[in-house]
Amino acid sequence: MRIEISPKARQHLLAITDYYAEWGGVRSVERLLGKIVEKQQRILKYPKAYHPEPLLSDRKVEYRSVIINDYYKMIYRLDDDVITIAAFWDMRMNPNKLKRMI
Repeated sequence: MRIEISPKARQHLLAITDYYAEWGGVRSVERLLGKIVEKQQRILKYPKAYHPEPLLSDRKVEYRSVIINDYYKMIYRLDDDVITIAAFWDMRMNPNKLKRMI
């Protein structure tokens, strides 16, 4: 099993890390990325450990989510032997925006 990050999710992550770098500095970016890697390793080990994302329950594909910190979730789906990170979502945003993002 392996993890792939979708192009949209890469854009989300870049925007988030740019924001953290500007307002919190390099250390805050390092801490955030460390948490993301930690969650990804857990997903690799236990792909179904996290619950399906309720905001995306109407989709044909099942999306799951894991909370990274107080503000962000990582949204992913399972495709055979690939775990695809679909989005890094700011939980302070309007939930309907998540539906439009994915």
